[in-house]
Amino acid sequence: MRKILSYVVLIVFVFYWGFTLVFVSPNNYINISFLEGEKIFNTFLYQKWGFFAPPPKYNDRLYYTFQNKNDATKKYTFEVMAPLQHMKSDNAPFNSGEDILDYVLSSTMHSINDGLIAVNEAIDYQADVNKIDKDQADDKEKIARGKRFIQETSYFKTLKNYSFFIAKTNRLNIDDYYITIEMAQIKMPKFADRKELGKENLYNESLIFKSDQFTLSSR
Repeated sequence: MRKILSYVVLIVFVFYWGFTLVFVSPNNYINISFLEGEKIFNTFLYQKWGFFAPPPKYNDRLYYTFQNKNDATKKYTFEVMAPLQHMKSDNAPFNSGEDILDYVLSSTMHSINDGLIAVNEAIDYQADVNKIDKDQADDKEKIARGKRFIQETSYFKTLKNYSFFIAKTNRLNIDDYYITIEMAQIKMPKFADRKELGKENLYNESLIFKSDQFTLSSR
């Protein structure tokens, strides 16, 4: 019995680290071919390898837009990351709740961004294999395929569920609204330009992802 258990543990260990090495390795035919498998792997065995990661170059922005189903003039957009950062700062050092929320939202956004990059690279790789001009794999195709891929992930479900909190905080009946989620990035000034730190609004935002409209029910 002990011998069988040892074999089982060894097989699980080999498979786990085998898939880990495949999915964290530089882009190649194998990991690009298993894009759907990577989504499943990350759903149940997610890990973020960030040793010696460079400082961030962008500030993330996350927008929720609520469009009233019966009155087109009633449209509300809320950005959630900047207020959360201010709350963390104001409540320090007793900001564990805000810190956890920031971690969840930031990790989710980074995972979505990584997924979009993977989709774009897969499209470019397929163009190389089929000897198709990459210009034919235009941005519209990448945006459409990236949106379809992301909206099936658990990461997007996390952002959708956060809509309930945003609606409740702003006293909106979520049953009455269509919802759209947008992710954007604002380029951060370099340390050499530290006089500009905190003035990120001077820089143009780059839209990274925009979801389809969706509805949620409180019932």
